[in-house]
Amino acid sequence: MPIHNTDGISFITSQALDAADIKHGFFMRHGGCSPHPWKSLNMATSVGDSRENVIENRKRIADSLKIESSIFFDLWQVHSDSVIIAERPRTLTEAHIQADAIVTDKSSVALLMLFADCVPMLFFDPELKVIGAAHAGWKGTISGIVSKIIQKMTDQFHCSPEKIIGVIGPSICREHYQIGEDVAEKVNTSFKPDDQVLIHQNGKIFMDLPKANKLLLKKCGLKNIEETNICTHCHNEDWFSHRAEDGKTGRFAAVITL
Repeated sequence: MPIHNTDGISFITSQALDAADIKHGFFMRHGGCSPHPWKSLNMATSVGDSRENVIENRKRIADSLKIESSIFFDLWQVHSDSVIIAERPRTLTEAHIQADAIVTDKSSVALLMLFADCVPMLFFDPELKVIGAAHAGWKGTISGIVSKIIQKMTDQFHCSPEKIIGVIGPSICREHYQIGEDVAEKVNTSFKPDDQVLIHQNGKIFMDLPKANKLLLKKCGLKNIEETNICTHCHNEDWFSHRAEDGKTGRFAAVITL
């Protein structure tokens, strides 16, 4: 995937979305104003960083995409299966809505979601000009956030799944995503052993989150799926990672706009 750098702000993009002339990006942790341990392009106030720092970092991301920071719509992400339709931006004085996926057909809105190991996913229907963004940890994965956002795009905007471009962003790899037996039991209700989403090794259980969500996208009917294949834990120097940094870290942004 292409890597871009604008005034110290680094981000990667999807070749398919670039070809469709869609502004978007998965933003690395560089080029922001936040101090340690959120250094430096932290996008979340919920982790202890100041509101002023986060607002400045949002502005820097917007500038790098050549959009206004006032058009962002973001959520209070809660590992749910809820999908929101964004009709307009969220102003900084408005309360966040709790959900884990957003869809819009408005060119006046930029979808923004935050990550630090969970799976970021961006979506675009090139015919109907509809975009979406989703956040999937293990809870969102097994509760079907993928199927819910594709269903929302289908029901509300009449998108055809086989025409939707899906992009899976940087997230934690299976070697670093150990889970307990209780979580594994829940994962087994959504995936078959042949899916190889769970890996048993040396008495431990690991989950392949990116693979699980790719399988779900295929099950929903998507034909065009692009993957970054970047692990946030392995490349913690570039990406915030909750597990690599024992929870004391920031959140990076995934953004898409028409």
